[in-house]
This record gives sequence, C-alpha cells and structure tokens, in this order.
Amino acid sequence: MKHFFNYIGLVLFLLPSLCLAASGLLLDESGLTKLVEKSDEYQLLDARNDLAQRLLAIPFSRKYQKLMPIGKGVVLVVADNDAEALKIAQDITAAERNVYAVQGGASAWLRAFANSAPHSTMPGSFVIPMNTCEQGKPLMELKRKQSLPDLLKK
Repeated sequence: MKHFFNYIGLVLFLLPSLCLAASGLLLDESGLTKLVEKSDEYQLLDARNDLAQRLLAIPFSRKYQKLMPIGKGVVLVVADNDAEALKIAQDITAAERNVYAVQGGASAWLRAFANSAPHSTMPGSFVIPMNTCEQGKPLMELKRKQSLPDLLKK
C-alpha cells in the first residue's frame, strides 16, 4: 500500500512538468512568425478535416496521415483545434526533429506566413521562348499580378 501512495505522489509530482513541456510545443502567432523567418526549411502538416482542407487550402502544406514519413528538421502541425495539433505534435516528436503545434489553426498560420519575410526567390515573370534558335517575339510570357504574401493577406 505504501508503494501505491509513492507512485501516486510521483505521478502528481511529474504531471505539471509534463504539461509545461507540452505547452512548449504550442506556438502562438508571434512565435510562429519568428520561427518561419529564422528557418529556411520546414515541413507544414495539415491535420484538419477534409472539408476544412477543401474550403481553405494551405499553400506548401502536406496532408497529415498517421504513418506518413516525416523528415528531419522543423515540423509545424495545423489542426482543427489546438488540443488536436498538440497531440499530433507530441506523437511525432523524435530525434533530429523540432515539432510544433500551431496555436490558432490555419488562420493563424496564414497570418504568420503573410507577416514573415518573403520565402522564395521566384521571379515575378517568366518567358517561354518560341524556339531556342529563333529571334523575335516569345511564344508566351507569364507574369504574376500579385506577390504570394499579398495573396495570402486577402
């Protein structure tokens, strides 16, 4: 009986530290913006339900599945609610990965992404030549009307 109470005491002692460790995995919008600006490469996992994914697609994200391969580095999880995102982040945490749950879901991610520095060196236009040997007017010229952060702010 004495051992039982010792185990209960140990669990009650460790429970707050486990909760505090889990809350460190949950990133708010300002922390998320800083992380995205600082990190060159990250993986964004979309764990929302199918309807939410169809209504508001998150650019550059991968649909989360339980047994999917996840690479090394920074991993961000967006889910329908913070508790679900935190649970998924705890499940996939492993060596050589920094896994964070996005607090506020897809809308918080899109705001943080739009507020961060430009993410790509993609040109604003691209010319498709008619033939590599011919001179003159190109076959097609593609131009972006708005930058990606401007599109995400809408």
